[in-house]
Amino acid sequence: MRRSLGALAAIFMLTVSSAGCDEGGEVEPVQAQDREQAAREAEEAEAEAKGRAAIAARAEAKQDELDAIALRVVKSRDELPKDLDAACTELIENYSDWVKSVYFDQDGFQLDFFDHRKANLGKIKGGCARMGDVEAAVCMVEVIKGVTADGAFTETERKMIQEHPKFLFDACVAKFAPDTP
Repeated sequence: MRRSLGALAAIFMLTVSSAGCDEGGEVEPVQAQDREQAAREAEEAEAEAKGRAAIAARAEAKQDELDAIALRVVKSRDELPKDLDAACTELIENYSDWVKSVYFDQDGFQLDFFDHRKANLGKIKGGCARMGDVEAAVCMVEVIKGVTADGAFTETERKMIQEHPKFLFDACVAKFAPDTP
């Protein structure tokens, strides 16, 4: 009986050890591959989430910087022009300074603007008239004066304004003419 127990134990050990060799042998490597794939996918998802978070943080920081610039220049003044036409005329009288200051390193843009100055200023005045708010137009003039003042902004800030040129004018509209479409 001792021999049969020993033989039975040997057969059992052979069965257990050979289970990984035939059909059952692929189970463990496949499971290992699945675990490795899942780990890779988790790492990729984590890296992607970190990347999205970094992009969102940079966008938020940029928006904070734009908001800080807006706080410095988006304002009205005590004396307003007598009517919208006078406010829009004042805007186009100052707009060329805006183009020179904001597009300080874009000669092509400046040349195109000044080559078609009359038509471009006509569009600006038309947009001002459609906006229909004296105080918002005055704010835009104040933005231009603030941005074009010597030493008012660093080159980095000026580049940021250049990247988002409508931001400050849009802030004027949002503040003084929020019902404008």
